[in-house]
Amino acid sequence: MTAVVARINDLFTTAGYTLALMARALRFTPKIFFRWRAVVREMWIIGIESLPLCCFFLFLIGMVFAHNVGMGLIQFGQQEYVGGPVAFGMVRELGPWMTAFVLVARIGSSMAAEVGTMSVSEEIAALRIMSVHPEDFIVMPRIFAFVAMGPLLTVLATAVGIGGGMLVAWLQLGVQPYVYINNALDWMQPPLALYWSLFKAAVFSLTAATIACSFGLRARGGALAVGKASRDTVVYSLVLVVFLNFVLTSFYSYISDMIEASEAM
Repeated sequence: MTAVVARINDLFTTAGYTLALMARALRFTPKIFFRWRAVVREMWIIGIESLPLCCFFLFLIGMVFAHNVGMGLIQFGQQEYVGGPVAFGMVRELGPWMTAFVLVARIGSSMAAEVGTMSVSEEIAALRIMSVHPEDFIVMPRIFAFVAMGPLLTVLATAVGIGGGMLVAWLQLGVQPYVYINNALDWMQPPLALYWSLFKAAVFSLTAATIACSFGLRARGGALAVGKASRDTVVYSLVLVVFLNFVLTSFYSYISDMIEASEAM
């Protein structure tokens, strides 16, 4: 029982520290131009170096999704409409969700390990001695770069995923590309799902970057602590991404119902 209470207390302590860290880091956002070198470096690592993996991953997801949807539609002779559900599902759910998973696995873990190594080697303590805030020098550039590149990667990877679905629809279902694209565009009107996808991607990126920096800054005890920080970052980030995805999806449905009700009046 004592272990359970201690675990719950540690969970709330971690949550409070992470939220406070995010607030302190965002407070230094006006100084972003003084950290532009660090921001550009992080944007390169997060965006450019992660782009091939994200696109390849979403390409496979789009192929599998189109195959499954097409196999259901082909039973009713409606396979030419496969483009709409695939595009809508990729934009609204799978695109931001799967891109966040890739970034958490590739960037979140390495970011936590990098910051954790700085913490256990007392570089963070040295910054504090020199009156340099770690939230300004370390956390803020990483959060800004993550939030800036996350939605951009989501757009590009989702487009590639929709293209993968088009390839499957053409080669396996006999749906011409122009039919697939026209049906996909019809399902994306009005483009509320696209805007909501970008918002979800930004929320997921902010969550992953803050958690990675939080566990990295709290790492104590050498190499084992760095490994634990990296592992915990992936676990907590993935759980929160799934939870936030449910919350945001539910809120999106509520907003959509309100818009439809107002248009019907």
